[in-house]
Amino acid sequence: MAIVTLQDIHKAFGSEIVLDRLTVAFHPGEKVGMVGPNGSGKSTILKLITGAVLPEMGRVIRQKGLRIGYLPQEATFSGQRTVIEEMHAGVDHLLRLQATIHQVSGEMESLSGSALQAKMAQYDRLTRDFELAGGYEYEIRINATLAAMGFEPELYHARTTALSGGQLSRLGLAQVLMLETDLLLLDEPTNHLDLQATEWLEHFLSNYRGAAILISHDRYLLDRVVCKIVEVENHKAQVWNGNYGIYTQTKETVRLQQEREHAKRAEMVEKTLDFIARNKDQEGMRGTARGRKTRLNRLLKENPDFLDKPTDQKTIHFSFGKTGRTSDIVLRCEGLRKSFGDLTLFEDLTFDILHGERLGITGPNGTGKSTLLKLALGRIEPSAGTIRVGASLRVGYLDQHGDVLDPARTVLDEARSVRPDLSAEQVRSRLGAFLFSGDDVFKQCGDLSGGQRNRLMLCKLVLTEPDVLVMDEPTNHLDIASREMLEAALDAYAGTIVVVSHDRYFLDRSVDRLLVVGTDELGNRSLGRTEFVVGEPAYSVYASLIRQRNEAAQQAKRSDKDNARKSRSSAAAGDKARTATPEELRRFNKYSPEQIEEMILELEREIEQMKERFGDADLYKNPDHIGQLQRDYDAKTVELDLLYRAYDHRIG
Repeated sequence: MAIVTLQDIHKAFGSEIVLDRLTVAFHPGEKVGMVGPNGSGKSTILKLITGAVLPEMGRVIRQKGLRIGYLPQEATFSGQRTVIEEMHAGVDHLLRLQATIHQVSGEMESLSGSALQAKMAQYDRLTRDFELAGGYEYEIRINATLAAMGFEPELYHARTTALSGGQLSRLGLAQVLMLETDLLLLDEPTNHLDLQATEWLEHFLSNYRGAAILISHDRYLLDRVVCKIVEVENHKAQVWNGNYGIYTQTKETVRLQQEREHAKRAEMVEKTLDFIARNKDQEGMRGTARGRKTRLNRLLKENPDFLDKPTDQKTIHFSFGKTGRTSDIVLRCEGLRKSFGDLTLFEDLTFDILHGERLGITGPNGTGKSTLLKLALGRIEPSAGTIRVGASLRVGYLDQHGDVLDPARTVLDEARSVRPDLSAEQVRSRLGAFLFSGDDVFKQCGDLSGGQRNRLMLCKLVLTEPDVLVMDEPTNHLDIASREMLEAALDAYAGTIVVVSHDRYFLDRSVDRLLVVGTDELGNRSLGRTEFVVGEPAYSVYASLIRQRNEAAQQAKRSDKDNARKSRSSAAAGDKARTATPEELRRFNKYSPEQIEEMILELEREIEQMKERFGDADLYKNPDHIGQLQRDYDAKTVELDLLYRAYDHRIG
């Protein structure tokens, strides 16, 4: 049974129809990816589900008591609270219950007899409800979620007015994930997440027991998490079973089939018209020709779209021009250091980028990726060392925040600023390839959406005909079709590419070398560290390398523990006098030191596995399980302590 159904929905904003006769249903536990061109109505569908927007026609049917968590594209906060206070607001029901428990506990001190018994029964009910609701774990969950979203502890007590736009988006996501929900509605949740946070979110969603609807252009996320794709296009929704990869394969098969069917229909009409033309005046064939004409006219009248050709969604379409001759070394970095006060982002960084190379730069937020690009372009000065691009090269730069756009200029004037030699009509033609048509070209840059800004910057980039492309998060705000067009254009580009990106799919398709900034060898945040990873597909090679290193580190850790215990056992070997065994350790007397050591190893493995379970988001959606896990963990920890003491006692 569906938890939410949108039935024959019609929604318009003014004269612009967004959704028309749209019907789609969502079911318990399923993870759904929602895709489609920017502006097709995806965000409107989420708002319809929450009730923030009402349809002009049709019905939105929600399951009774459905708990919904909603993350809009731009999270907003009042600014009166700190980060930790906003997180506590998401578990306000637990805080109120906790306060009631403290109040009841205080009241018991002055009671006796039956009144005390009644109050104790109330206390027991409240504490049981608190435990089942995850009350004893909420602070752990808050800290784990904030850490995963990239918030350092020193930011916990900062007011939200001090946060950047990206930090506000990540706080909004953290807050939504803390809620007890049956359905999550997430509108572009990975927009401001780095690789580590995106992978954490993938794990959370994969283990989340409720249903989730994700509007996302992150193809890796859609491949790894969702079981169904809802495509919103031409005011309607079409459902495709499977993840994003299966959706693209199935859609391509359907498209080819539709093209073949269109060709057959067109051929049939053409042959019928030819027959009619040849036989309408022929003796003995006039009646047959008139009959065929009547049937054809009836067919076309009853099926007005009979000859319509299948069309792909409207998207950007462009290619980069030819590059000029350049020297082998396009960029040289020698002994680079960049510090801001006590914060050092780079130390003794040295590398070259050769003509035709494609370098991707990635790493956690705030570790210096954009700073490195600005250093290379000469926009800021290094603290030590040098980094420079060849002086004679034409460099095209795409800034992730759109700071290279003049907000007071129109789209047309901004595009012409890089190619004043072109006429207005020539520039308008180029802008059309980036979906700027009609009066769109007279909009001021300050009024553009994030996607429009990115498309305009891409247009400017193409117009400069660069030898070197320097791009900072070029896929931000682009829909999937536009991302794929950008990847195809870069694939055909003969120049050099330096690109900062968290888009794993894009990195795999577009770069052949990866510079990872701000992480240690295990992928953990570590300011000042850098590492080059060579191989294609670039991100997948890096992800595999991190997995291998973590597995090796865990194995080495286990080996070190084994060796340490064996050394202690050997050093203490011999007939040492033993004191009487304490009562709590006597049950271990029947085991040899070697057997106790094996028991310790086994119990440590079990405790490590339990620790990993505490990081599983699914656990916190099962109140019956979390309490039992905590009790089991505590019991095994006590048992491990006894085993250590028994071992030490036996070997003297």
